[in-house]
Parts: sequence; structure tokens; C-alpha cells
Amino acid sequence: MNESQTVLEPAIVAQPLRPYGNYVLVRKLAEGGMAEIFLAKLLGADGFERNVVIKRMLSHLSSMPDFVDMFRDEARLAARLSHPNIIQIHELGFIEGCYYICMEYLAGEDFSTTLRQAGRKRQYTPIPIVLRVLVDAARGLHYAHEFTNEMGQCLNIVHRDISPSNLYLTYQGQVKVLDFGIAKAESRLAQTRTGVVKGKYIYMAPEQARGDEVDRRSDVFSLGVSLYESLTNVRPFARENDLAILNALLKGDFAPPTTLRREVPKALEAVVLKAMAPRPEARYATAGEFADALERGLADQVPLATHAQLVEYLRGQFGDERFAEKTRIPALATLKAQAAATPPPPPRSSVTISVVSAQTFVEGAGGAQATREGASRGRGRGTRLVALGAAVGLLLLGAAFTTWRLSAAPVVTARIEPAPAPSPVSVPSPGTAPELPPAPEPPPAVAAAPVAEPPAVAVEAPPPEPEKVPASPAKASSKAAKARAVTLGLEDVQRVVSRASARIANCFERHKADLPADAGKVSVRLTIASSGRVKAQTQGPLASRSVGQCLEAQAERLRFPAHRDQEVNVVLPFDYRVAR
Repeated sequence: MNESQTVLEPAIVAQPLRPYGNYVLVRKLAEGGMAEIFLAKLLGADGFERNVVIKRMLSHLSSMPDFVDMFRDEARLAARLSHPNIIQIHELGFIEGCYYICMEYLAGEDFSTTLRQAGRKRQYTPIPIVLRVLVDAARGLHYAHEFTNEMGQCLNIVHRDISPSNLYLTYQGQVKVLDFGIAKAESRLAQTRTGVVKGKYIYMAPEQARGDEVDRRSDVFSLGVSLYESLTNVRPFARENDLAILNALLKGDFAPPTTLRREVPKALEAVVLKAMAPRPEARYATAGEFADALERGLADQVPLATHAQLVEYLRGQFGDERFAEKTRIPALATLKAQAAATPPPPPRSSVTISVVSAQTFVEGAGGAQATREGASRGRGRGTRLVALGAAVGLLLLGAAFTTWRLSAAPVVTARIEPAPAPSPVSVPSPGTAPELPPAPEPPPAVAAAPVAEPPAVAVEAPPPEPEKVPASPAKASSKAAKARAVTLGLEDVQRVVSRASARIANCFERHKADLPADAGKVSVRLTIASSGRVKAQTQGPLASRSVGQCLEAQAERLRFPAHRDQEVNVVLPFDYRVAR
């Protein structure tokens, strides 16, 4: 799962059951920038029902031809692939003005969540488990790479987005490759434009990062990166910003696995290094060869875990309660009975938050205000003005689950101080494990394919490393230099703030007794350091009250990408209205 995605708790709770064509939507599992995912029931004659997953395009994207074509191509392509290690697509449909994909429901955990769980326990994932996952994933990919049309012509499918978050482990012991949403086949109806880079930078093959043509060996490289991470709890190309990531990727600059985890056999390290060779011709020619090297080449040193052992490991890591939650989905009749038996919530005052501003607030000399046009004119005078529009989605929560509503689009503007000239990018030596950004709150696992996402522009933090060595002054200086290598842009601020919308809204709900009137305004000033860390200050009379302190605490949990600006100042004005 990746960056723009908002994950919701998958616990079985009484939620409104919504008819949707031949389906009933049971609960939302996840939502991202392109699609939303639901657990659903497929209905048939004589009480037939099956647990499925509905991946539905967001309605506002229906008018974007490029995205619609990509969404349809994903379904058409993936539906043709039938293999035990690839998620099965059942249907592409169109309801209520939006396309949707129906796919099989998978009860389990994605591999990224599994690695994070081990990291939280200060553990490494057992090598036999790692090999089982990577071998099965490689077998599924090899099938896709070799897939032919009805004329026997190879379609030359390349997944192009292989990472631990797109490998799914079920509680039945299966390993499934997810999300062929950006896969490329020569016969695709919607051709990918040359030079457009898709996928996650940190797992990309060098040729893919350069925008060159890719083939199956690019997926082999991504498998190698995933294997490296799962063995060491470290992402080999993790750096402070995208520029440093790409620099390390193109140079092949990473620490050998045995320098991070001594128990990794040298023969296994050799497989990792060959899969991650910078030049495609130096890698394994096929994913099948990669799988053979892990399964047969290492059989006398490290046996693969069996599928039963994979199930046992997952249950041991996540517990029987989570296992039951994922594998025992109630029947539709039971869900209806639960919903009918749930008493309505007692009446209470509700808070409706609207973020409304006729003008754009700009923190600058004299505390002046400027309109959007003024902000635009200011870009050429040594300052950059960044306006956040409706896409920020501050305080926007689904009305089906809560009483919050957004009555107007937020308008937030930031003044960015003049930045010094960028310093040269410094990359850690191959023997040094890279310093990683702070780990975000791990989302609960979603028992379905993750939402398709755009190319990642920020690095997800991997599981905690077993040991952290304090950086020397020289390394700290190098780290600071790297942090100033990119500029914090509109998309970065928008993405990070929108992630925290629910937490910020909750401050008003929990502390509405602090609000002095039925309507008013609270402004929070963010000072974003070059490292991406935030200092927040609530402005006005509410600063000393619980609601202001809550807003500050939530704002200071935000982590922005590291950037070259010495300081970015953002003022977030919230107009609130209390309905009593």
C-alpha cells in the first residue's frame, strides 16, 4: 500500500449494507487517490453469496480518459491471467457512472505489513519464510511474462510495480501477486507514453527510473530489491529524498546484505546481487530462473518454508483474533441481523467543520493577505506561494460513518522562504546502511488488493532496523546536505496534510466544549524544517485550550519530505460551525 492511500479498520462492525448491482457492499477496506476498495457479497439464485472485493474508480476521475483507459486495461489484462500466484479478476463493470473491478477476496496480510510486524517486534523475518514468498511470487510473474494471446504471440507483460506491498500472503498459505494496474503489454489498447516513469522509485530497475524501455528483467530487479528488504529490514536505496534515491539507484550504491544481517548465507547474497545487477543483461534472464536459484540452488543450505509453515508463521505474528476476523466473514443474513439489532446512537450535538476563505492567507512581511492571483505573481520575487485547493480534503470524512461534513473547499496558502543553492548530493558508502525517515503509523492490513496509485514521490519507511548507530557529525552534515536537495512542493504538502484529516477533525469532536461559540475560526501555523519535521502553534484564544493543544499535537505528528528550503511556513485556517 502505498502513499496516497487511507486505510480503514477492517474489523467486523455493523455498517450500512449498500446494494450495488449484483453485489452488496459490506464495508470499505481502503481508499486512495484513484480508487476505493470494498468488501462485498456477490449474490446469486437460491441464497448464493460469495465474498469478493470491489475496486471502484473514484467518481471525479471518470471524466479523465487516460485514467479510465488504464483502469479498464488493468481489468482486461489481469482477468486473462489465471495462476495460483496471481490474484483473480472476476469482472469489469460500470455502475452509477463509474467503472469497477470485482476480484477475489483474500484473507491474509500483505508482505509489507508482515515485514513491519516483524520489525516492530525487533525480529527478522525467518529466511525460509522469505524464500517461500519470493519463490511463489516469481513463479506467478514468470507465468505473466510468458503469457500469450490466442494466436500464440507473447504479450510481453511487465508488472513494473513489484514491491512487498503488492505481494499478498493468505491464511491458507498462498502467495499472490497483486495490482497489474500499471503493467505494460505490447497489445494494450491504451499505450503508455514513452518516457513516463511509473512505479515506486525505491523498487525500480535503473532502466525504468530513466524512462527507458523495460522488460521482464525489470521485474526481476524489483524482486531482488524486495528480497533484500525482507532479509535485512532495510531498503537498499532508501535516502532522504527522491533525487538521492535515484542517484543511489543508478549507481547501484547499496550495502551488501551480509553487512546488515550476518546470518544471510553467501549463496543467498549472491542471488540478491545478481537480481539487483544495474545492467539487465547481468541479471537473471527470467523470473523463473530467479525462483530456481532460490528454491533449488539453496536447497542444501536454506530450505523453503512449506505453505503450512507460512500459515503458522502468519497466525503466530498476527494472532488468532486477527486470523478469525479475516477468515470468518459473516453471512449476509447475519450482517443484516447485526445491523437491525444495533441501536441508533443517542442524539448529541454534532460539529460540522467547514474550511472557508474568500482570500488566500499568506504569511509574509507585515502579515499581509493576498488573493490567489497575488500569490501567483509572487513566485518570481524570491518567494514561492503554494495554495492548497479542494484536493487537500481537510476534515473530510464519509457521511455514512460519521456526522462530519465539509461544506466548502479548503483554501490554504503557504509562503516558502527563499532557499539556498542546493548542495551536492552525498550518498552513503556501500558498507553503510542508509538512514531512513521516521516510520509512519502502520496501517491495519487490508484483505484485498491495494488501491492503484500514481508514481510514489515520497519514501515509505521500512520496518524498524534491529540496531541504530548514532550518526557522526560528518554524516549528520551529509544528511542535512541531502535534505536540501529538493524543494517542498504543493503535492507534498497536500498529500501529507490530507492523510491526517481524520485525526485533525477528531480534535474538534473530542474538544467541542472548548469552542467558545457556535461558529468561529481556529488557525494553526506550521513551521516545516528542512528535515520535514513540524513545529505547530495554534493562534488566537484557543491556543491554550485542549482543542488548540490537540491540533498542535496532531500537526506535529505530520512528516513532510525533506527539502532544501530552510523553512516553510503554512497557516491552516479552520472555520467551524457547531450544530446543536
